[in-house]
Parts: sequence; structure tokens; C-alpha cells
Amino acid sequence: MSLQNEKVISATLASIMFMGSVATSALAATPPEVSATANSISEISTELKQKASPYITLEGFHFKLASEATKELNADELTLVKGALKTANQQARTILNDSHVRVTIDTNSIKVTPVQSSSEITINSINTSSYWDYELLWWGYRIFLSHNLIEDVKSRPLYIAGSAAISTGLLNASLTYFGLPGWIANIIVGVTLVKGGTILYADAGKGVYIDTFWSLPGSPSGVINFALSEVYAAW
Repeated sequence: MSLQNEKVISATLASIMFMGSVATSALAATPPEVSATANSISEISTELKQKASPYITLEGFHFKLASEATKELNADELTLVKGALKTANQQARTILNDSHVRVTIDTNSIKVTPVQSSSEITINSINTSSYWDYELLWWGYRIFLSHNLIEDVKSRPLYIAGSAAISTGLLNASLTYFGLPGWIANIIVGVTLVKGGTILYADAGKGVYIDTFWSLPGSPSGVINFALSEVYAAW
């Protein structure tokens, strides 16, 4: 069973008072389910990511936290980081069991490349020459959408009739039409619920990166907090 068929996405609408979340499990990918959960006070943030990353290593497809981190992170931060590492390592095990992808280790991430019989090239980190790509880091997923993919998606009907709002159903259909696995398409839809059209219009000619963070604590493994997601132009 491929990684695409081993993941299910449960997307959550987000607003100022609520967060969006997306979950993965060993089930077939399905369209987002709309619900709402109260926003947690403590979440993985960009600041915590930068603060903790120097103390996290990737050894044998397993993320580890150095003991020195206890001198720099407070108790709440340590709890969040350890929870994130647990989630990342669970996701890594799922990826390693997928026979349809080639998995390699970059400096601080697990790079996943679809197996192609016509090519034996192993690519580390995000491959910006790809149509789309992604990698697993300790704090969540980084997804890359190329300029060509963004333009292809924008060429299709996306907006609700008589409105400037993007239809998440039409966006999901367009992403899967152009070859993205359903679970990745659903993550992008979830981020769109929070960020609006930023994903489509942040492109400066070289594509777009989407950084997503695990939702912690108390959430099922693999849940993503859309409210903290970052969208920015590739370079």
C-alpha cells in the first residue's frame, strides 16, 4: 500500500478563535471533514522551531533530542518538542514502510522521492526542479509547489460563483487532477482555509513553500495546526 493510500486527512476550519488541524492515519485519503476545536495555548511556533532545532539530530531515520536542550528549553518547551519528535518519528515509520518511494536522509530532514524506474537519481532536500515535492522535518511537513503547478492550478475554475472566495472543493479537485496525493492536497486546502489565496499568489516565479507544524499537545499523532502554517515564495 502506498503512502497516499495510508493517510487520511481530517481538515478543520480555522478562524481567529479556532485552529485548523489535519490528521493522518493508515486509511485511504478522503476529502476534508469540517469541524472546529478550541485553539491550544501552547503550540510549536517558528520561534520554538528555531530555538530547538540546533539540539535535534536525525539518526537512522529517527529524530533525537540532545540532552543539552534541557539547559536552553523550559519545561513547557521540552514537552512540546518531545511531543513533536514522537509524531515525526511515527510519520517516518509510515514512510519507511511505503515501497513506492525512495527515502533518504538530508542534514535535518527525511526526503521522500517517488520511485521511478527510469531514474536512479537520489535527491536530497526539496527538489525545486520538480513539479511538486515535500519532506518530513521534526516539526512538521514542508511542501513545495512549483511555478508551473501554481499556474496550472490558477488556470482552472477555483472561485465560488459570484464570489471572490476560493472553493476548497474545486481547489482540492484541481490539485489531485495535477497529480498531488489526496492527503497533501487536503493539507493545502486546510492551509487555504486560514491563509486564503496566499498559496496561489505568493509565487514570485519559482514556486511556493508551505511549512506546516504539528498540533500539540493532546492531539492525535499527525495532526497539523493550520493557523501556524507559513507560506512563502521559493527562491
